[in-house]
Amino acid sequence: MIYVGIDVASKKHDCFIMSNADINSGQLITVSNDMEGFTRLEEFILEFANNNGNDKVRIGLESTGHYSHNILHYLVGCGFDTMLINPLLTNMERKASSVRKTKTDTIDAKSICTFLLRNQDFKPYAIKSYHNRSLKSLSRRRISLIKQLIKQKQELHMHVTTVFPEYLSVFSSLHINVSLEILHKYCIPGNIAKARIDGLTNMIRKHSKGHHGVNIAILIKDLAKNTAGDKSEFYAMQIRLCVEMIRTLQQHIKTYEDEIKKIMDAHCPVILSVPGISYVTGAIIIGEIGDVSLFQSPSKLLAFAGLDPGVYQSGNYEANRICASKRGSSYLRWAIHQSASVIVHHDNTFSDYYAKKRKEGKHHLVALGHVSKKLIRVVFSILKYNKAFVPQS
Repeated sequence: MIYVGIDVASKKHDCFIMSNADINSGQLITVSNDMEGFTRLEEFILEFANNNGNDKVRIGLESTGHYSHNILHYLVGCGFDTMLINPLLTNMERKASSVRKTKTDTIDAKSICTFLLRNQDFKPYAIKSYHNRSLKSLSRRRISLIKQLIKQKQELHMHVTTVFPEYLSVFSSLHINVSLEILHKYCIPGNIAKARIDGLTNMIRKHSKGHHGVNIAILIKDLAKNTAGDKSEFYAMQIRLCVEMIRTLQQHIKTYEDEIKKIMDAHCPVILSVPGISYVTGAIIIGEIGDVSLFQSPSKLLAFAGLDPGVYQSGNYEANRICASKRGSSYLRWAIHQSASVIVHHDNTFSDYYAKKRKEGKHHLVALGHVSKKLIRVVFSILKYNKAFVPQS
């Protein structure tokens, strides 16, 4: 057997190749992160395998985000059995090889090789269908945009609190459409105080779809004239830009959600049959799991989501509190938790299971954790056998 360990980086990849268990006879090669480097690595592996009279090749590389994407897909496309490895595992392998505090690209590549040698549960990476990869990318980007949107809303709230604190009591939310429209046009209370009452009324009536009118316009003008806020005019630019950024982010998020919905309807409708799993959470679940056939059992998927129990025992001591390991995909764990909090209100089986855990004296979140584990097993079965969810009587 030929073993190849690849330490992935942004501009180059350090690769260590050895035959069987003879690490001393291994060779190191560094290739660039481009097609020329990929081709050179392929030729080097084939030549090494030919010289050692062995055509069985196992390649391992760490899961390092987008840096490992291109070389992984190239090697799989060449027909090599390639395994994507959790960096936590190779890190433990490297620490076990020496007591010295050393870390180099060469050592990392060798550690991956020795991990492949000792690991009997080798699972070659399979190119997942394009919609799984697209859902993962779209979902993660959507989450990133939502985080940016939250920061922009917080910043707008800070500016309005500084210049016009009384305005916060006018509408149910600072960020509804009519409120943003007023802030974008007038920005600061000085401009609102000078505005014509009919123009302000028409704007409010239009963007609130008739729910508000002249009474709100008069109230806002009176508050603006007697505000205790900062009178500095430079806040006008900051408020206007904040509102524009909020609107841009909202539009981008909607575009992502529309694309996610289109892919889910076309390729993944079965997951939507589960009560509590929406287009958004379903897309995260499908995207993060990818190829469900890589998981031998529901417990493997449970561990991948980081919902498996973390156990600590030493000598006569054994921890009383057992918490989830939280070692797996945080995105998948969040989506399952969100879906679990909804399904307990829409499915009798899950509702009864939650009630049972609560009667046992468990906290709400602990009981919800048990529901999440049960939901993971349901998701595993649905994806593995491609059968819609059927409520139990």
